[in-house]
Formats: sequence, C-alpha cells, structure tokens
Amino acid sequence: MSAPHSSASHRRRHDVPSAIETGSVCRSLAETRYEVSCGTTAFGDIRYQCAAGHRTGCPLTAAVTLRNVGRIPMTVTMVSGVREGDRRFAPSAALAPGRTLILRPRPDGGYLFDILVRSVKPGRGAMKVLAVR
Repeated sequence: MSAPHSSASHRRRHDVPSAIETGSVCRSLAETRYEVSCGTTAFGDIRYQCAAGHRTGCPLTAAVTLRNVGRIPMTVTMVSGVREGDRRFAPSAALAPGRTLILRPRPDGGYLFDILVRSVKPGRGAMKVLAVR
C-alpha cells in the first residue's frame, strides 16, 4: 500500500543515505483500515540521522517529535527493535489535531525502525516532523 507523501527538505541522492528530517510530512490514507509507513515510503531510513554528504558513522535516532497538522484524529504506532528483523510494535497512540507526540526507541539499545500512521475517521490526515534527536 502506498500513499502520497511530501518532504520540503527531502532530497534523494543515490550516494547519501536518506534520513528522517525536521519538516517532513506524512499523510495517511482516507480509508481508515490502512496504515501508512512513514519510515519506508517518505522519510527514508529512520534508524540514523545522516546529514547530506555524510556517509558513515551517522548517529542513531533517539527521538522523533510529531505533530498532527491535519484536521483528522490519527493513530501513531512506533516500530522498534534491537536488530534487523526484530520488529516490536508499541501500542498505538491517538493524536488529535494540533497535538504533539514524542517517539523514543526502546531503552535497551533498540533502533527506531518505522512510524505507522492511520486516520481515525474517513479522510486524509497529516503528521509533521517537528524535531529529530
């Protein structure tokens, strides 16, 4: 399942790893049955923070702050794990329009692999990344 996404500052280059960036926006589908993966379809690899031109030694993503900038309540689910293939889904958090949420990977050294969003009501919602640490 794919959905339109946008990122004001996201530039695709084949020689630089993509990364989650402040200002990125992920939009949910209008159909409430489906989740949208922000990490793999719009934000790139969210395990690391890699600046443009930086190829190695990127720091791990410790936290991502999201705000519901749409008019529809949404749910947010964080996917984390301690290694590739280890995917643990945190309980979904409801986020009303205008509300903010901070996602952090597990304290035992886990990676933040993905962020899943879903509209609670019919219609497309929008989440904006306010900060990445």
